[in-house]
Amino acid sequence: MKKFFIPLFIVVVIGFSGLGIARLLFGGGEDTWICANEQWIKHGNPNSPMPQSGCGEMQSDWQSQTVNEIGVTFKHPKKTTFRKEIAEDAAGIHSAGFFVEKEGYTLYGIYQPNKEATEIDITKAKTEMDTTTIKDVTIAGYKGIEGLIMGPKTRYITILLKNNRLFTVSTIPPTQQNKALTDEILATFIFQ
Repeated sequence: MKKFFIPLFIVVVIGFSGLGIARLLFGGGEDTWICANEQWIKHGNPNSPMPQSGCGEMQSDWQSQTVNEIGVTFKHPKKTTFRKEIAEDAAGIHSAGFFVEKEGYTLYGIYQPNKEATEIDITKAKTEMDTTTIKDVTIAGYKGIEGLIMGPKTRYITILLKNNRLFTVSTIPPTQQNKALTDEILATFIFQ
């Protein structure tokens, strides 16, 4: 009987050690400070102290953008560049996208108004994500999920179901600092 439990115990200890190491190496992005409603909110167990600035100061160093094709208005730092891309033909708009960029950071949003979606599509999207990073989110009244997609196009992604269409916002590279900036931008979203 001992011959069975000792190897089992060793396998369990090694497994939990591996999970702990993976959490330290790859799971840091969920432990951060998030600016929401002009207040810093603790998200997880961040290693860094609460920032003393940058939250609630959006009026002076942030600017507003509206993407009518998506029906969204949001704010982003003036030190970033905004651009939008619309793909349309005689049949109408196939996709509406926008980018907020600066060196070392890209946020991009994509909305496909001609492609219907359901909760099933949200569930399917979870299969591409690192399961330890998946969270339910609500942004400006729309429900969805967020998580880290691993692979050749590793990115942090937020997927919302907006009027039976998928609206995604991705962050690359998916660092803790970039994710925190994206969360601040998402907190300013207003949908028409």
